[in-house]
Amino acid sequence: MPAPMDEASLITAAQQGKVDAFNELVLTYQQQVYNLAYRILGDPASAADATQEAFISAFQSLPRFRGG
Repeated sequence: MPAPMDEASLITAAQQGKVDAFNELVLTYQQQVYNLAYRILGDPASAADATQEAFISAFQSLPRFRGG
């Protein structure tokens, strides 16, 4: 079984088109993103929608991401 990849390696792999790497990032951060959206929006459905939109935006922006 291969060792788990760190965040930077997952981002690099996702930028190279490896969808599994991006999925791993989503699984790692989806609860934190949802919790933040829920605190801001106060509605579970709106928080779920905002979380999904955030990850879609992140995926579409991967080629331009330079770290940070």
